[in-house]
Amino acid sequence: MMRILYVLVFLNSLLFAQTIPAFPADQHSYLGGEVNFYKDFQKILLEKQLKPCTNKKEHVKAGIVVKTDDTAELYSGENAPSTDSKCAEALTAEVLKSMPGWVAAKIDGKNTVALTHYFIYPDAFFDNFETGYTPDNYFKMPVFPGGIQAFRKEVDNRADGSDFYVKGDGKVTLTVIFIVNEEGVMENAMLENSSGLEQYDEMILYSVKSIKKKWMPATIHGVATKYRFRMPISYTNQR
Repeated sequence: MMRILYVLVFLNSLLFAQTIPAFPADQHSYLGGEVNFYKDFQKILLEKQLKPCTNKKEHVKAGIVVKTDDTAELYSGENAPSTDSKCAEALTAEVLKSMPGWVAAKIDGKNTVALTHYFIYPDAFFDNFETGYTPDNYFKMPVFPGGIQAFRKEVDNRADGSDFYVKGDGKVTLTVIFIVNEEGVMENAMLENSSGLEQYDEMILYSVKSIKKKWMPATIHGVATKYRFRMPISYTNQR
């Protein structure tokens, strides 16, 4: 699954996993994968003679329920009506019900209702449609002022490793994950993997959380979007 959708699944499955399981990351929810999904989406949109949205920047991060009978629909529990995306949501709902390639999730060997996500930017499907299109082609990573090494330096400046010792030439590594939201604010920082040194983990996590500088947010088609950042951080005696 492309990096954008992985992020969306991560963010939304935290909220909705208790009701509908997330679509397994190692399975395709649509026959032929993402490229074929967007190809069919555009084909059906034109066949139905649907009209472009007045607002060319309108988009929807569509939560989609794929059913056990290989059909799908917008997830009503997640796609609350919004005046900012009303056209995109209506267009998406109309196209989804005619798409032929849905593939039910298999969980524990059984077809299972599951939740997947696709980013729909309607303007991309009319005069501007490109062969092989996916939103990933128009994705830009979030940027910290001065770059990622400047961010690492900010973490390093806030952390004092002098009280920690690693035997020999070894090193310890932890992984921090956090969200950069649409405003460029970092949030929900947490540990994904521990270094094995609890106090060191706590120090690094506190250092990350204390950084208040804003990022330039990730964008898709120029539209700001949330992004899940994953950052390994290592410590050695020579650090």
